[in-house]
Amino acid sequence: MTDASPSCRRFRRGRAGTSLLLGAVLISAAARAQVAAPGLTLDAALALLAQAPSVRGAQLSVQVAQANLDAARTALGLTVSVSGNASYSGGSASTTADGTSDPTGGSVSGSAGVNLSLGVLPWSSNTAALQSAQRSLTLARARLSETQRTARLNVAQQYLAAVVATRDVALAAQTLTLRTRALQVAQAQQQDGNATAQTVLSAQAAVQTAQAAQVQAQASLDAARLNLEAALGRSLGDVEFVSVPAETFDLPDLPVLVAQARAARREVIAAQNDLAAAQDALATMRRDQTLPDLTASLRYGPAGSGGLSTSLNLKQGTLGAGYTVPLAADTGSANRVVASISGSYVVYSPSARAQLSAAEALVTQTTLTLSVTQQEVELDVRQRYAAAQTALLTLQARTTQVTLAQSALEAARARLTAGTATADDAAAAELSLAQAQRDLLEARATVQTTLIQLQNAAGGLQ
Repeated sequence: MTDASPSCRRFRRGRAGTSLLLGAVLISAAARAQVAAPGLTLDAALALLAQAPSVRGAQLSVQVAQANLDAARTALGLTVSVSGNASYSGGSASTTADGTSDPTGGSVSGSAGVNLSLGVLPWSSNTAALQSAQRSLTLARARLSETQRTARLNVAQQYLAAVVATRDVALAAQTLTLRTRALQVAQAQQQDGNATAQTVLSAQAAVQTAQAAQVQAQASLDAARLNLEAALGRSLGDVEFVSVPAETFDLPDLPVLVAQARAARREVIAAQNDLAAAQDALATMRRDQTLPDLTASLRYGPAGSGGLSTSLNLKQGTLGAGYTVPLAADTGSANRVVASISGSYVVYSPSARAQLSAAEALVTQTTLTLSVTQQEVELDVRQRYAAAQTALLTLQARTTQVTLAQSALEAARARLTAGTATADDAAAAELSLAQAQRDLLEARATVQTTLIQLQNAAGGLQ
C-alpha cells in the first residue's frame, strides 16, 4: 500500500484531528494539575449541613413547637384576673298620701374583685392543649431528624460520586495514554508494512473512545461537585475530595431495625399523633354526653353580693375562686354562707349521637392507618436490608476481581522480565488492575450509601 492511497490520506487527516484533540485534553489536564486544590473530607462536608436551608427550616419548626409547648405548660398554672363594674342611678321624686313630694337621691353601686382559675381535673382544656402541644413537638423533632438524615444521605451520595468520578478521571487518563501508545505502535508497524490501515483505524477509534471517556468522567465529576454544592446550599470552589469509602462494613440486626422503624419513623409518629387526637376527641364527646353540665358554688359575704366565692365546673374540669368588694357596702347586712348548685343534662340528641359515631369511626380509621403505616415502614426496612446484602456480595466479588487483576499484573511483569511479553502487555495489565480497583471503590461507595439508606429507613441511629 502506498502513501498516495485514499486510505492513507484519510488516516493522515484523522491522525491530525486526533493529535489536536489529544493535545487539548492533555493541556487541560496539565492546567488542572498546576493548581493544588484544597482538600475537602466527607466529615467536613457533613458539618456544613447545619446551615442548609432545609435543615434550618426544620429547626425553626421545632423551635415554634417548643414555644407552643412552653405556653401550654404555663397555661396549666394558676390564672389570675381582676374585674370591676360601676353604675349610677339618678335621683327620683315620689308623692306621698298627703300630697307632698318625697325626693330620693341618686345612688352609686359597683364592685371590684380578683378572680383565680385552675384546671384541676384531667380533662380540663389546658391539659388537652398541653397534650396536643407535646405531640406536635414530637412530630416536629421527627421531621427534623428525617430532614437531617435525608440531607446527610444526599451529601454522602454526591461526595462519594465525586470520589468515584475523580478515580474515573485518572483511569480515563491512564487509558488514553495506553490507547495513544497502541496507536503509535500501529502507525509504526504500518510504515514497516506489518499493519494494515484497518488496524490503524481501529487503534485510532480506541483513542477517540478513550478521549470521550475522559470528557465524560470530567463531566461526571463537575456534576457531582455541583450537586454537592446544591445539597449544602453554598459554593465549594475547586476542591479535592480526599475521603474514601470505608473498607469494612457491619450489617445491623434486622429485627432491631424493624422494631425501631415501627416506633420511630416520622410516618409512624404522625399516624400515632392522628390516632391520639382522634381518641381525645372521642373521649371528649363521650364525656360531654355522660357528664352533666354541673357547677357547684360557695360564697361567703353580704346577702346581696361580694365576699369570698369559689366554684367548680364538672364538665370543664376547672376550679375558680374570687373575692369581690362592693363599692357601696351595705353595713346593715351581715355576712353569711350561700351555697348553690346548677346543672343541665341532655337526655336525647340525635345529632350528638351521630357525632359520637363519626368520632368512633375516625378512631377505627386512624388505628388502621397506623397499622398500615407500620407495615409499610417494615417492608421498606426489609427491602433496604436486602439491597445492603446484595451490595455486600457485590463488594466481595469486586474484591476478588482486584486479587485476580493483581495476579495477572504480576504474571505480565514476570513474562516481561523473561522476555516473553512486551511493556505494552504489562501496561494493559496495570490498566486492568486500575479498572478493578475503580470498580472496588464504587462498590464500597455503594455499600456505604446503602447502609445509610437502611439506617434512615429504620428511623436513624438511636
